[in-house]
Amino acid sequence: MLSRRIWKDISLNLDFSHYEIKNYVISADSSSDYYKGSLWGRRKVALKKVHLDGIELELNGHILDNLEFYLSYSYNDWKYKGPHNGGPEEAADERLSDRAKHRVNAGLRYNVFENTLLLLDYKYQDEQVREIVDVIDEDAGEWEVREVQIDSYHLFDFAVEQTLFEEWRYFNDGVLKFYVNNLFDEEYQTSRGYPATDQTFGVSLSFGF
Repeated sequence: MLSRRIWKDISLNLDFSHYEIKNYVISADSSSDYYKGSLWGRRKVALKKVHLDGIELELNGHILDNLEFYLSYSYNDWKYKGPHNGGPEEAADERLSDRAKHRVNAGLRYNVFENTLLLLDYKYQDEQVREIVDVIDEDAGEWEVREVQIDSYHLFDFAVEQTLFEEWRYFNDGVLKFYVNNLFDEEYQTSRGYPATDQTFGVSLSFGF
């Protein structure tokens, strides 16, 4: 892991990782004979050897006195390193690649006036396939297993925060916030495959005491 200050208060954290996992359990390919001819509890495959290589990057600090930023990025690469014996392991590489490889979170904070802060946040996730298990009747042991294809997406959120007071009577840190989530009305899916929330406008008031 590398951690250091680059310039003024701008700091960098960089982490490289490598894991070797034995008996890593994944779902068998639903189109395979192994999957179709087995009970639900046997549709899992224990892979003999799986390697996971990852990178995590964090960068944050002030570009100007009144302009702050943050950036985080993660990369995960899964590989099957075990034997291929013509069994359910044949689809292991494809199943492991169903995970999102790239994720990004970033944002800017700009003090346009002394008590007025502009916030812009960005999020990106790579495409992935998720297996969703829905319980139909737990007592009867009835389950429904489905695969959901989640496309990659880019999201932007924007907000304006106005500090109303730092201390007032029994209250402190009063902030009025106007926000727009999903600024460009991106169409994307939740982790369970359902359509996510459209563009949303809102106002919030927060304070402590």
